[in-house]
Amino acid sequence: MNQTDNRVLGRSEPDDELVRLRQTCNDFEEIFRNSFDGIFVADGNGMTLMVNPGCERNYERRADEMVGRHVSEFEKNGWIRPVIATRVAKERKRISAMQQTGGGKTIMVTGIPLFDDDGKVRKVIINSRDTTELVQLQEALLRTREDLQRVETEVKEMRLQNLRSEALALKSQSMQRLSGLATRVAKVDSAVLISGESGVGKEVLARRIHKESHRAAGPLIKINCGAIPPELLESELFGYEGGAFTGALKQGKVGLIETANHGTLFLDEVGELPMSLQVKLLQVLQDHTMVRVGGTRTIHVDLRVIAATNRDLKAMTEQKQFRSDLYYRLNVVPLNVPPLRMRPDDIQPLIDHALEEMCASHRLERSLSATALSCLLRYEWPGNVRELRNLIERLVVTSPGDVIDVTDLPDDVAGAAAEADGSVHGFHAKVALFERQLVTDAMKKYGNTRAAARQLRLSQSTVVRKLNAGRAGPAEGA
Repeated sequence: MNQTDNRVLGRSEPDDELVRLRQTCNDFEEIFRNSFDGIFVADGNGMTLMVNPGCERNYERRADEMVGRHVSEFEKNGWIRPVIATRVAKERKRISAMQQTGGGKTIMVTGIPLFDDDGKVRKVIINSRDTTELVQLQEALLRTREDLQRVETEVKEMRLQNLRSEALALKSQSMQRLSGLATRVAKVDSAVLISGESGVGKEVLARRIHKESHRAAGPLIKINCGAIPPELLESELFGYEGGAFTGALKQGKVGLIETANHGTLFLDEVGELPMSLQVKLLQVLQDHTMVRVGGTRTIHVDLRVIAATNRDLKAMTEQKQFRSDLYYRLNVVPLNVPPLRMRPDDIQPLIDHALEEMCASHRLERSLSATALSCLLRYEWPGNVRELRNLIERLVVTSPGDVIDVTDLPDDVAGAAAEADGSVHGFHAKVALFERQLVTDAMKKYGNTRAAARQLRLSQSTVVRKLNAGRAGPAEGA
């Protein structure tokens, strides 16, 4: 390389360095402008020197409103609180803080001091990021967690209350054995067939099995097969595709079987299921698959089936009224709930629990006299637990005094119990029925309570009370 070339090269080296410096400067300006985070630069005294667009966005202020102003003005004007630039310069260290803007934003900032050769703070660089949405999400998450914890606590308490409520009716050995079997069955996914008379508590037993199973977090979907018209039952159970029939929703409808996915499907009164649907239900039990009405797509379902009936399904299969293959699929674990008359040990616990529950529900204080309790214990309860609960509620809300006496009982209950009871309590019950009959006869003869009371030498209120007690009909749902 000759001298001329060296001179040329010598002149080009400073030019190249200048180009690189300009490029670096341009790069830093690009980075400063395009940084998503806000960048705020102040001198060591707190005067604002530079503000990037990210900072303008965070503080909702233009750069020309901030540059050239002392940071104390920002706090004084209510734009930012607290400012940290002067604090960073004074304490000569990195400081982080959460700021609130006049527009209600929450800004997370970090200030860093830059020093000159003499060790003095020459500039303060502050990075800022809008965390308003993050803070709101954190607060919402905290509230959700608190709500979830509260709900979980309430659910646990409700489950305990339900178990305690059911335990009150488990004094008889037959129900204790049934409860133990139900608890063991709950741990597996086998189909269960609960049988028994109307009102014995088949649904209560089904709910308990679901609650104690690994599917407790999933849904318990109940359908009463006898309460829905046969022509609608298929679409309710299996759902349908859009346009499957006249009047169908365009988007189709999910059936109850799909809704019970990952949970339990409770088929009450399964003996009322039409033969045409029994085949489709059998497919669900065998293959865990189904097809919507009007559809062709096979849908997989993961569920447990519990069925209940007050009919003799075995006899129905012999009479060709119920498919035998479906019967054996449902009857993997049979649970028969005995009627209340076959487990007299459970009657008083059920009365006590129903009385406590109804008094609390209606905010009333009621108790049973010894005579009335004796009648209820000797009554055969043809409507089982449902009749018992309905009667206790009626006595709680209609009794004129705090003590429910035998005269407050319906005639059929007091009369049936008195016939079966030869004790003193039974005698009192018969007397009460006789008194009530006298009042009824007097009313027929004299036409009004005042005249009847005068002839019977009773108060008018006593006549009205005995008449009202006698008019109480049989318990609903029996």
